[in-house]
Amino acid sequence: MNDLGKILTAKIEKTGPISLYEFMKAALGHPEYGYYSRQEPFGEQGDFITAPEISQMFGELIGLWAVDVWFKLTRPEKFHLVELGPGNGSLMADA
Repeated sequence: MNDLGKILTAKIEKTGPISLYEFMKAALGHPEYGYYSRQEPFGEQGDFITAPEISQMFGELIGLWAVDVWFKLTRPEKFHLVELGPGNGSLMADA
């Protein structure tokens, strides 16, 4: 068992079951053992390449779609375009 597994096991033994949210938060974001803390997962040297890293065209199309939706909603004063996926922010920068 790796070090993060030992940490999670100890927590479960002490406080009982943990939620999927708690597990994923630790698995991805633990300061020392989390997936995103240990390496850069994106790009050619990482585990996967996301669409925005292949071409900025994907983000630009998302941006155009958002403008179209905004117009169809009669240009509301408040409009939230939120990107919740993993990544480094390049999708929103392109949009």
